[in-house]
Amino acid sequence: MSNRVRVNLANPAELLELPGIGPEQARAILRFRAEHGPIQDANQLAAILRAWPVADAIWDRVAFDPAETTAPEAPGA
Repeated sequence: MSNRVRVNLANPAELLELPGIGPEQARAILRFRAEHGPIQDANQLAAILRAWPVADAIWDRVAFDPAETTAPEAPGA
């Protein structure tokens, strides 16, 4: 699957499609978005995920748009 995941709009299930992202990492991403707004770039995502090893393949699959506005949270996130 080569579709990119828009990390600032993705719901928990969509985040789990990213290589190496499990439930804990998805929760960390959702928590960051809720507390700080959109994730701006790969460096910021790497900092959010620093507690876990990150697969290199994730960077080919993640998109950060729209990063200029607050991303809506998925219901139940």
